[in-house]
Amino acid sequence: MVGPGRTEKMGRRSLLVGGVAAGVGAAALVGSTRDPVAVEMTAGETDPGSLLGWVSVKAAPFNAQGNDTADDTAAIAAAYTAAQQQGRPLYFPPGEYRVRSLPAFDNYATVFGAGADLTTIIHAASGTLLTLKNKQRVAIKNLGIFSLDPNSTAVVLDQCFRCSFDSVVFRGNHTSGTHPRFLPQRGVSLINNTGGTSFVNCDFNNYGTAMSTTAIQSYIANCKFTTNWVSLLGTGNNFASGMSLANVEFTSDINPKTTSVHLLVDGRANDWWLTNVWFEGAGTALQIGKAGVGGPSQFGMVNCKVAARTIGLDLMHCRQPYLANVAFDPDQQSTPRLIRIDPNNVPEGTAVNLITSQGADFPLNTFPRGWSVQGRGKTVSAGGGPIVVSPDGKAWRLTISNSGQVSGQNLGVI
Repeated sequence: MVGPGRTEKMGRRSLLVGGVAAGVGAAALVGSTRDPVAVEMTAGETDPGSLLGWVSVKAAPFNAQGNDTADDTAAIAAAYTAAQQQGRPLYFPPGEYRVRSLPAFDNYATVFGAGADLTTIIHAASGTLLTLKNKQRVAIKNLGIFSLDPNSTAVVLDQCFRCSFDSVVFRGNHTSGTHPRFLPQRGVSLINNTGGTSFVNCDFNNYGTAMSTTAIQSYIANCKFTTNWVSLLGTGNNFASGMSLANVEFTSDINPKTTSVHLLVDGRANDWWLTNVWFEGAGTALQIGKAGVGGPSQFGMVNCKVAARTIGLDLMHCRQPYLANVAFDPDQQSTPRLIRIDPNNVPEGTAVNLITSQGADFPLNTFPRGWSVQGRGKTVSAGGGPIVVSPDGKAWRLTISNSGQVSGQNLGVI
């Protein structure tokens, strides 16, 4: 187990978040090697939340302690009731708030902490910390959530729309040292038609599954997933689960007990779009679809970096994936297969300017015959050659024989 005072060798750009025991303070920084420092206001100092008209959970008559010892569940619930009645935001000053659960915030509620490393909500029970059902535009900002129990879930959103999490650190207890005890532990679960939810500037660390979705399109931007067994899971096999990711990092170490797969879509799904996303430190970086069952209706990667120990990108079942400006590398001390494509269930797709550190270019037999591939000054179709249009508007697929003779197949007007 890695905790305060101990570190473990890391892969490039990776941070191994310390999986700590239940009694250890939860405000430790990611990768910190020293004990957390409690932040308290000095005598006579004004709580900034009160200046803004927010309802502070530490104010009388609520009197949450935030000392990582007292059970603050009831005090926080009472403070939220007051905030709801007054139409004001709920505020958590610096502290470590040990709770069994949080209240089910109502539509349009806003919850603030003092900062993701200053305010930590410690979930000291099994089950779910926060469940929102049929809610809209709940906003949670600037705090940390630390999950202790192996069978706990931090947040469940059920039929919710336009909720948002901004600068929230989600942290569990999974590491290579605690494997497999915390594999059931989950960070965020999006279910039952939840959509339009955004996660911005958030961290998801040390969970069995950091985030899972069976729901329609939501958004992850400027976030980082570190040291999770499964970082992001699209599941349900229901044509619904989808996600848009931009400027996101998925990292881990190279221990096989730490991270199995970063992004897994395990059946029929909706749209998955990735832009400027970095992957490293997993057995498989991306596993898309389940062969013979289904996968995303659209899957696209643009300006991404993929490294893994065993397989970089595993396209098992997907409709016409699109890959552009994606760089593929092996992880440290490994020789992975950088791209694997199931020719029966991913027969067509597009690859543009892919980069590999294992050669000048990917060999054409990497791609099934129906794929269109462009790179290093050449445009080819793995299915027989490029398509050109003659002056009369007809399309022709060009092929070349072993002797160099060029012929054209008339495809008509397409």
